[in-house]
Amino acid sequence: MVVVVVVDKALLRRASGTNDTPRLRIEPFAQGGEPGNWTVRWQVRNEGTRRLRLIAAVQPHAQFRTPDTAIEREVASGAETEIVLPVRFTATPGTLVENAFLILRLADGDQEWRVLARVSVTAGPRGEPIAGNTVSTTTHRVGAI
Repeated sequence: MVVVVVVDKALLRRASGTNDTPRLRIEPFAQGGEPGNWTVRWQVRNEGTRRLRLIAAVQPHAQFRTPDTAIEREVASGAETEIVLPVRFTATPGTLVENAFLILRLADGDQEWRVLARVSVTAGPRGEPIAGNTVSTTTHRVGAI
């Protein structure tokens, strides 16, 4: 089962799905730090009706990378949390990195899920990662074919 959610300039448009799929709203990240030591802050909101347990996060893109990071926290229905991750990002100013991903692993009861949040990233004037306005989010049950 796959549910696609698109966040465009903080407006949510949800594709059809079932009530069984966890629903997260993920905003484009904010960044901080300095060259060679960047961090990104993702705002994640549980749009579903059940409490979710966030397990881990990873940003696997070769040009926008964070190793698998344990985050272990619960997010109640309607609640929001901030995920802060260090990121290796060394692009020269003006460079566009397409298809950068945040992958969240979460649990909904005894079911484990992966949420993939895709965003384009542009290197700002200091080489800082700047998120595009749109985050495309897809949710997959772990072990589902």
